[in-house]
Amino acid sequence: MILKALTDGNVTGTDTITCSSGIVGGVLISSDGTNAAVVTIQRDGSGGKTVFDFSGLEAQFITAPVSLEDTTNLYYSVTGTAAAAQFFEWVE
Repeated sequence: MILKALTDGNVTGTDTITCSSGIVGGVLISSDGTNAAVVTIQRDGSGGKTVFDFSGLEAQFITAPVSLEDTTNLYYSVTGTAAAAQFFEWVE
């Protein structure tokens, strides 16, 4: 497993980024420990199928291959007080 950063450090809010391999390899999630961080990944845009959904109080580094199912467009949403995330692509 090789992970390649898709974002330059932590991001918040919503946006679309390109994941060349079409496979998300990991998400580094930070929070303040009091308020939940909510991170969602959808394919192709805000109306696309949800392929990853997380809500929690503690910081997490979640690694596992998650396919974007024949697309390279990753739409993310990161919400919550002091919540942020960094996304990684799974490359072989």
